[in-house]
Amino acid sequence: MAKTCPSCGYSPIGPFTDNCPICAEPVRNVRSNPAGSALPGGMPLWLRWVLGVATAVVLGVAGCCGLGMLRMGSAIKDAQEMMKKAQAKAEEDRKARTVVVTAADLLQEFKHDPAAADRKYQGKNLEVSGIVERRGKGGDGASFVILNAGDESAQLKIECFFNCADEEDEVRSKRLSKGQEVTVRGEYAGRVSHVQVRGCVLVK
Repeated sequence: MAKTCPSCGYSPIGPFTDNCPICAEPVRNVRSNPAGSALPGGMPLWLRWVLGVATAVVLGVAGCCGLGMLRMGSAIKDAQEMMKKAQAKAEEDRKARTVVVTAADLLQEFKHDPAAADRKYQGKNLEVSGIVERRGKGGDGASFVILNAGDESAQLKIECFFNCADEEDEVRSKRLSKGQEVTVRGEYAGRVSHVQVRGCVLVK
């Protein structure tokens, strides 16, 4: 009866063959296997090999996918950290460029020496405290308030234009009333008829 090689599972091997023709494993004393293909335990060796290879592949893919997920998670975390650092740096830069000034002092500087005041505040953020004279909307639809230093008859005022994309400040600016004291922060935008501050937010 045919025999099966215990090493590589090759079958059938004739009863008078001493070595496996595939792997040269001695098969002289191997018992004949009526099924011609199964090892003890009922599973053919070649099937065990296939299952072993398949298991290794599955584990490898799972490992790669798991590693990929870990790397993706790490990349997202790194991106979030970078964003936080960028926001912190931007806020730090903004504070470094911010000049806190009253409407009275700012208007006095521009009244005394407009060119010097313009040079001083170029590229700066101004945090201005003053009195609301009136509010309205500009040609681009952005809300604005005009601040003075308590003297409505003064020719020079401060025009503060709010960021029209900020709905919260839009709502808050509409609630401002004449004579109210407020603090506004924004980017100095030069002087036209009045001193202009753009991209403003209400500080208080």
